[in-house]
Amino acid sequence: MAPASPGIGNTIAAEWTKLKSVRSTWIVVLAATVVSVGFSALFSFLTESDYKNLPAGQRVDFDAAGVSMVGMNLGLILISVLGVLAVSGEYSTGMMRLTLAITPHRGRVLLSKAVVVGLLSFVLGVLFAAAAFFLGQLILGVNPDIPTLGLDGHGVIRSLLGWGAEMAAFALLALSFGVMMRSAAGAIATAIAFIFAPAILGALLPTWVQRDILAYFPASAAEQLSTAKLDTGAVTYLGPLTGGGVLLTWVAVALVVAFSLMGKRDSG
Repeated sequence: MAPASPGIGNTIAAEWTKLKSVRSTWIVVLAATVVSVGFSALFSFLTESDYKNLPAGQRVDFDAAGVSMVGMNLGLILISVLGVLAVSGEYSTGMMRLTLAITPHRGRVLLSKAVVVGLLSFVLGVLFAAAAFFLGQLILGVNPDIPTLGLDGHGVIRSLLGWGAEMAAFALLALSFGVMMRSAAGAIATAIAFIFAPAILGALLPTWVQRDILAYFPASAAEQLSTAKLDTGAVTYLGPLTGGGVLLTWVAVALVVAFSLMGKRDSG
């Protein structure tokens, strides 16, 4: 009689053990902490020092929450790297063969990896955002002319939770690319290009492209969740509910494609 394969709970526990046992995981987490919180604090300090020189229009529409969390965008890149590393290392070392020998159900393995990476990234995103926000408001508050915010500020709670959701989504997209490509370098490059390039290049494209196409790419959709002060007149505006739905769809499609390829190919 063949031994029963581990259940979903045991598989999730095993994936968490593997992820936390790898030194690169904590190196990436530490780096993400430094850039997310550190760069946010630095930008807040520079803004506080130069606030009097801002044009009157910018002072009227000052986004205290956005300024205090600007470094989170850099942290997203590193969390995406973490998503790739969560799976690519097993392919490069051949450990994936052992994983699938113990747990032949590829869907269970992929789901467990997604749960571990997604939850870790969500928690980190919320913690980073909260630390950056409170530290940033403290720094901005040194200047009495700057309007600062508390947790009860408009859109602040949504923004903090939104950063967690955004980091989780980007990590899962990156994990999916890792499964598809089975190469750390290729998956990281592809994930970063797919997630961030459209948002960077969008301003150079015609308005209709930004409104009808780029608005539905992951980065633009995610901004609807993590931006406290949304501009309803922006070309790429979708609203939090629609943006969240679009982002969830991208993650679901990426994981389905990854599962499909994982089931068709060998484990090495």
